[in-house]
This record gives sequence, structure tokens and C-alpha cells, in this order.
Amino acid sequence: MADMVQKTIVGILALVFLFIGVAFIAAPGAMTDLATGAEPSKASSLTEIRAVSGGVALGIGLFFALCVRKTEWLTMALLLGALVGGSLALGRIIGFLADGDVTGTQASFAVLEVATLAVCSWALRRD
Repeated sequence: MADMVQKTIVGILALVFLFIGVAFIAAPGAMTDLATGAEPSKASSLTEIRAVSGGVALGIGLFFALCVRKTEWLTMALLLGALVGGSLALGRIIGFLADGDVTGTQASFAVLEVATLAVCSWALRRD
């Protein structure tokens, strides 16, 4: 039963990260505008966003997808989910404090990132 819950969580993470990765690779300007309220002004910025926001998310999503098929990797996938969710939330909260100007979208992302940390941590304890 724990495996099914863990597989479901990791499967959801795979879908989310794959979507984010493909979206940032395909439409970096629109995705950046959605996240920040401003589109990048230089072509080199778009390339960097495609690589970092898109490529990293795509790679993480592919790893999660692989872990759904390899039950023995579920613990590592949940650990990665907790670390990524927590790291994103930490970086975002530091940004809120250092930079101000928090948008509703960014606050929503922070809530989702903390929720990812919490759900993955909870699922790890079920192991």
C-alpha cells in the first residue's frame, strides 16, 4: 500500500516537472512573464531560461518518471522531491525578504513548494 501512495506522489511530481520543463523550453518568455510579471528582454536571457528553468525541470521530471517504474528508487525520488521543494521554497522566501514585491503567483508557488516538501517528507516516513 505504501508503494502505491509513493508511486502516486512521484507520478504527480513527474507530470508537474515534465510540464514545467517542456513549457519553459517551448515558451520561455511567456512562462517567465507568468512567474514574474515581466518577459526577458534579451535572446541570451531566453536561452538561459530554457536551459536552467526548462532543462533542469525536464531532467528532474524524467528522473521522477523513471522512479515510478523502478520501485526500489521511490525513496530516492521522494527525497529529491523534498529537497527540491524545500530548496525552491527557501530560495523564494529569501527572495521575498531581500527583494520585496511579492506577486500572488509567486506566493502560490511558495505554498506549493512547501506542500511538496511536506508531502514528500510524509511519504518518506511511510517507508
